[in-house]
Amino acid sequence: MSAAAIEYLFLTTDALGSIDGHVTALGASTRLGCIAPTRALVRLGYDARTYSTKASSGAAATMVATAKRVVFGEMTNSKQGWGPSIASYRSLLKLVPDARARAVFSIADDHFGDAQFRGFYEEVLPDCLAATTVSAQLAQSVAQLTARPVLVAPEPYEGVRGAPQAFAARRPPGPLAWLARRIGLPHDLWRLRLLWFGYPMNLPPLIDLLPGLEKLAMKQPLLLTLVTSAVPSVAALMTPERSADAAPLRMRFVPWSPLIMDAEFAAADVVLIPSDYRNPVKQAKSPNRLVAGLQAGRFVVAHPLPAYQPYAKFAWVGEDLCAGLEWAIRHPREVVERIAAGQACLDEKHSPETVARFWLDVFHPNTQELTS
Repeated sequence: MSAAAIEYLFLTTDALGSIDGHVTALGASTRLGCIAPTRALVRLGYDARTYSTKASSGAAATMVATAKRVVFGEMTNSKQGWGPSIASYRSLLKLVPDARARAVFSIADDHFGDAQFRGFYEEVLPDCLAATTVSAQLAQSVAQLTARPVLVAPEPYEGVRGAPQAFAARRPPGPLAWLARRIGLPHDLWRLRLLWFGYPMNLPPLIDLLPGLEKLAMKQPLLLTLVTSAVPSVAALMTPERSADAAPLRMRFVPWSPLIMDAEFAAADVVLIPSDYRNPVKQAKSPNRLVAGLQAGRFVVAHPLPAYQPYAKFAWVGEDLCAGLEWAIRHPREVVERIAAGQACLDEKHSPETVARFWLDVFHPNTQELTS
């Protein structure tokens, strides 16, 4: 198929890779904001593609110049700051005929405190078709920079749909616990298994939560799995005391990879999402981690970010996460009911079909492009 046939082109400054023959990326904003919409549109028969500016600049220029609609996805930062991403996007934007009818900017994070980042969007947003964001909070910030439409894009769910599951108390009574120790059964068999995953920059709220988790673990042993990048701050948490089989709160580290997330969700009882929820920048975050937990069939205990509030009835969203964990332990039937209702909500608001319909409405705001 020739470049001239491209209907919808999603650009990213992130590097793309391939796993099992499927295009992917390390950055969640690229997977959810570019690759997943592309797949959703392709499923409906449209010619949609995701292309990284890190590949051939000549090929990118050709595709951008001929595509009917171009989405400039979330920019990536680097050791040189935002400059390389901005320069790449600025040069490609010049090749878009009639940007007001063809160019869309997708923004996933609030970096508007950075003058270079903010300046670029102040320059380009007034002359585009529309802008999309991942949360209503972020949309408010973007709307201050442009009079063009600013829309909140639904982020699609990722991974395998898991059956709703609650924690079943596995701790044996005293005599059996003694016997279990004698025969060498690991304590992990009766722990509440918590899963935390994310970028290392999101670790501080989890570290602040550890004293509370250690206190809770004296009543209910816990296993906390951290899935993230191997950085010094993570290594510092994995002390011998915290890694010991007999530790009330035992911690384990798993290097993040798209290949292992389904298995880690399946091995968990609860997805734990602490956050710096009073920070205005963090308040602009999307609900993607909460959505991922529900998709996997696991109960989510999370701090009250604004984007989480519409999903609060499907999870436990509040300031005291240890109280949320205790609630989940005591109410297994309600946990399963909440997850099941949450998954029905995902099918309505985060399915590939919903994502495709959203983007077609963005691209063609005055027409009904998608047939029923």
